[in-house]
Amino acid sequence: MVDRRSSGSQVADHIRGLIFAGALRQGDHVRQDEIAEELGVSRIPVREAMIALESEGWISIEPHRGAFVHGLDENSVRDHYALLGALYALAAERATERGDADGLAKLTEDEQDLRIAETSDDVQHANEAYLRQVFAMAHSPRLSSFSRLMTSVIPGNFFAAVPGSIPSQKRGISAAHRAIKAADGARASAEFVQLLRHHGELVIELLKDRSILWSPAD
Repeated sequence: MVDRRSSGSQVADHIRGLIFAGALRQGDHVRQDEIAEELGVSRIPVREAMIALESEGWISIEPHRGAFVHGLDENSVRDHYALLGALYALAAERATERGDADGLAKLTEDEQDLRIAETSDDVQHANEAYLRQVFAMAHSPRLSSFSRLMTSVIPGNFFAAVPGSIPSQKRGISAAHRAIKAADGARASAEFVQLLRHHGELVIELLKDRSILWSPAD
């Protein structure tokens, strides 16, 4: 059960998880009272979650009828990871331009931690540390703000859920890091674009295998 102080974002994570697990399918009615009772929360965070999920395209809210699962389609998943790649690409380019020697030294330590990480939890922790340092070196509150607004298509630990994502991430980050160390911002940018687009394809393959990816026409 979710803690009674759960925020709307935590409730939204729970509903994304239900869709990802196939417990909620395209066209299913998302009943707010049932969600609130299941999680032991009031309807306020559930309403907040519905607003957020509608803005992300997970559900549609119909007047006088309620919320219904819109679900995931291939175009949306691919576009999500393309956008994420563009964001990381710009942050890497700016980090290359604006970072100093101390920042690069810290980034190198983080990349080494990611390279030797073995479990999915360790990979997630090391990867988050590396990306935080990239954004710190970019010295751009606007980019950092956008990074906080990006939600995940995959609930929970991405690297535990998506087959092939760990070696892909390690290779992609190492390639981007070599470019940053070489002061080649354009190449660092391109490596992030390529990495996130590849992740998008891995996610699409996973969702197809789980039969929870729908075409926009469905």
